[in-house]
Amino acid sequence: MKCLFLLLMKFIMVLNLYSKDLYEYKFNWYPRIIVEDDVIVFPDSSKYETYNTTGVWEDNFGNYGIMKCLVSQFINSNQKITLNGYCEANDHKQGKFWMSLKRQSFNKAGIGKSKYIFTESIYKIIQDKECPYAAQIIEGGGVFKLICKLTKDEYDILNK
Repeated sequence: MKCLFLLLMKFIMVLNLYSKDLYEYKFNWYPRIIVEDDVIVFPDSSKYETYNTTGVWEDNFGNYGIMKCLVSQFINSNQKITLNGYCEANDHKQGKFWMSLKRQSFNKAGIGKSKYIFTESIYKIIQDKECPYAAQIIEGGGVFKLICKLTKDEYDILNK
């Protein structure tokens, strides 16, 4: 799984090399994941689980804050998942945004789509944007990296 995540990150980095004229919003989140009693295990070893996760985030414009998510996922007997989540984030200047997470990949690592569904303050510029993300789960937590392509005007607004 670790190799899959590294390959995904290298793929994203290679794409960045060939898109120098594009502007990007880069978002990193470091959640703590605790799955407690909210698990249903089926006879074929597949399972459905829900969990809450919270962690710090940062972006490439110097913003940072706390984000919490409520996530549900179905993990089939081959360890492939269907994940749906909703998150609420606050930055250090009291700006807020809400996003959805969707992913169909392997349990511990993979790529998915995120969408900014509601936004306030400077984040208004990314409302309704869908952006790819890569996630790697490690014991008790994880790493989440998202990159949104922006126009120059959108980039300049976020960069103020």
